[in-house]
Amino acid sequence: MWGKERDPISELVVLYKVMLSGIIIGFCFDFYRIFRRRLGLNKILTFLGDLFFSAASLLIIYYFAQKANYLQWRLYLFGGNLLGLIIYLYFFSSYITKIFNGLLELIVGLWNLMIKAVTAFGYGVTNILTLMMAVPYGILRWSGLLFFRIGEAIAKESATKVRARITKNPKQ
Repeated sequence: MWGKERDPISELVVLYKVMLSGIIIGFCFDFYRIFRRRLGLNKILTFLGDLFFSAASLLIIYYFAQKANYLQWRLYLFGGNLLGLIIYLYFFSSYITKIFNGLLELIVGLWNLMIKAVTAFGYGVTNILTLMMAVPYGILRWSGLLFFRIGEAIAKESATKVRARITKNPKQ
């Protein structure tokens, strides 16, 4: 043997830790699968996501293998992971999937509600600003027209009379 002999209880603890890593990987897989489906990723992003998930799974297996039996790679390490994954998929996956879908629906609903509230607030602010600016705009428009007419009166001829006179007698 590589070290001192272990008692059967410690071997069951090792098996439990290794099975727990398989259950956690199954949990992460359900989350990733639902997230990927909701986003509707294309083939390239799906491939990159699968690579990221595989790397995360490897880190989970590595961590639990180190905690369980100090990285002594044995066959039951992989068997325990597979057994934990099968247990998760058989007993827990359908419930966890429903919970994830419900949470995502809740999050999307809250997000849409926030967007509607901000949009309604934005329209309300826009309407208030429009009402507030209507009076100064009216005053500026009226005063601009007044100054234009005063300028016409000072010039003794309106711009339309000058334009008409120019178009009747073009210089040649």
